[in-house]
Amino acid sequence: MIKIYGKENCSKCELLKKTLEDKKIEFEYIQDLKTLMMVASKARIMSAPVVEYSEKFYTMENFLEVL
Repeated sequence: MIKIYGKENCSKCELLKKTLEDKKIEFEYIQDLKTLMMVASKARIMSAPVVEYSEKFYTMENFLEVL
């Protein structure tokens, strides 16, 4: 399962959600700033969204390359 950690009013988060929806790819969207900060810090990614897929963490751009 793909998990997306995002935040409110994040245009990149919305773009990623729309891209996955258009491709009919299931995902879980988690919009919780505290969780985002913990995951981003652990993954050393300093911009939203952070994507968790196959036990790895990706920036939006890196994840789209993997898709």
